[in-house]
Amino acid sequence: MSFLRRDARPKPATADPDALAVEELRKAGADPSLPHETRHFLYVPGVKAAQQLARSLKRPDRRIEIETSARKGYWLVAVIQSVVVTPESISALRTEFEAAVAPLGGEYDYWQVAVDND
Repeated sequence: MSFLRRDARPKPATADPDALAVEELRKAGADPSLPHETRHFLYVPGVKAAQQLARSLKRPDRRIEIETSARKGYWLVAVIQSVVVTPESISALRTEFEAAVAPLGGEYDYWQVAVDND
């Protein structure tokens, strides 16, 4: 299994990075109509904020991991969830995660999708 990472480089204004990621999924040989494991990376200042964020995002269909971060003073909260990867589904998750981290002084960074290379 490998991960495709959303490219952080600037794209032309007309390019939707989430739509491009779906196309990359297709190019990697994965069926974009099936659910794939996604990992979303959120950063918050302090372990208490990370724990609070993890509690607020907890759902039966999600795994939440809290780790120290290379960013001084910040903790990483990774949200792992299987979804059918579409621009709309990723946008909805991004909106949810950005709303959750904002009051804690954190930020949503990026997402990855797992691709089985069987």
